[in-house]
Formats: sequence, structure tokens, C-alpha cells
Amino acid sequence: MNAKTSCLLALALLLAAARSFAATAAIDIKDFQFSPATVTVNLGDTVKWTNRGSSTHTSTSDTGAWNSGNLSPGQSFSRVFSAEGTFKFHCAIHTSMTGSVVVRSPEQTRIQTGKDIIATKVLPITLNLAGKPASAVNMAYLGSYIVNAQSGCANCHSCPAYQAGHNPYKGQSKVFNAASYLAGNVRVTGGGIVALSANLTPDATGKPAGLTLAVFKDALRAGHDPDVPGSLLQAMPWPFFGMMSDYDLNAVYEYLKAVPKLATPTAQCASPGQ
Repeated sequence: MNAKTSCLLALALLLAAARSFAATAAIDIKDFQFSPATVTVNLGDTVKWTNRGSSTHTSTSDTGAWNSGNLSPGQSFSRVFSAEGTFKFHCAIHTSMTGSVVVRSPEQTRIQTGKDIIATKVLPITLNLAGKPASAVNMAYLGSYIVNAQSGCANCHSCPAYQAGHNPYKGQSKVFNAASYLAGNVRVTGGGIVALSANLTPDATGKPAGLTLAVFKDALRAGHDPDVPGSLLQAMPWPFFGMMSDYDLNAVYEYLKAVPKLATPTAQCASPGQ
């Protein structure tokens, strides 16, 4: 396989993974009503109306943003929603039939996607969120989105990163390995050195990798090695992750506080992404 083919295959797999969390919400048209009358979706999701009744109907935006035209029994109409807000619609033939599509904001979409990563068992773990206020729960799920969908932390901090038979780099359906999730001991190279990734799961006091929030941020922002004073973290791409907003770093820390505590694996992984 040449480099161009490899690149195209990697891109196809990446796009397939990106599409996996885009959903389709179904609205049935029957008994002269939309069912459900209101659906809530994420940015980029699709809503599909299907006429399951015996009369002709339409899905028509109140503002003229879309019009399905006449839908005979059994016919469907789909629309992708790429802007946040509440979008009301009706049947142009039977105007008493109304409904609405609520599209989450970008922030709400990130939080919901972070939750879905766990709820759909792409990451089969249970977060420790008992007794936490809603604000902390939302921050943890936002952290899940950042850690799992944006930063790829498991590739370097889980040994191995994926369950057997579920390695996306082999074209398989992705499932993270819960038994070693973020527990470290992956051989990582950078800056002419070889290092073993840290265990990021909570210590006995509940602190991720045993780090306070201030020390955690210092490691991400300035690259200061918390285990070797005066040294920089050469293998971790902190110059990139450190550009995250303070809000996002707080979310990552909140998430890491909630993941299951695990012992560092005794076996060492030879490279990231195994």
C-alpha cells in the first residue's frame, strides 16, 4: 500500500469515526400529529419525518427554512440541523399539526457527546459522579469530550488503548480498554528521550495522577515535570494541550477525578495506540 492510499484509508476511517456520533432523530407523522412533537438534537444531527398515516402531510418550517413537499403515506423527508436554536414546523395541509426541533448549543453538544461516549459503551466505564452538583457533572462530561474526542489521551496513557478486536487503527469498531484506561505504562518517545506515560487515574485522595489542580495546570501550561523538579516533559505534547482555555483544563481535571482508579499495568506497551 503506497503512502497516498494509506493516507486516503486513514482519512476514510477518521471520517467514519466522526460520523459515528452524528445521530438521526425520528419523527413519525400519524393520527394527524407529529410524534414526538418536540425532539432535541445535537449540532449536525439529522431529523427524519416519516408519514406513517393514511393521509398526505408535510413538514414545513414556520420560517420557510425547509419544506418537505407533500409526503404520501410511507414517504420520508430528512434535514440536517447545523445551527443552534428552536425550529418550529407544521403541516401545510393540516395547520393544526405542529412541532419543534431543539438544537443544542455547541457547548451543550460537547457535553452531550462526552456523555454519549460513555453511554454508548465506546468507553465502557462508570464515572464517579455520585453526590456532585449538576455543574460538576456537566464539567466532567465536557472533560470526557476533550479527553476522548479531541486530545487522544488514551493513546499514550492506556496500555493497551483498545479492547482486543476493537482497534480503530485496524479498521475495527472502536472500544477503549476499560481495564487499563489512562493507567499509564506506555513507552513514548520525544525530544531524544524515552519515557513511560503516567497513570492519570485518581490516587487515594481522589487527585488525578496525585496532582492538585494547580500542579496539573502547570504541567500542561509550562511542561514542568511534577516528578522531576526542574525538568520539562519532553514526550508529552504539552505546548499544544497547554493552549486550552482555563475552563477546558478545569473540565479535563474534573473528568479525571471521576474516572475509575486503576493500578498501573505491570506489562509495558511498546508504543502508543496499541
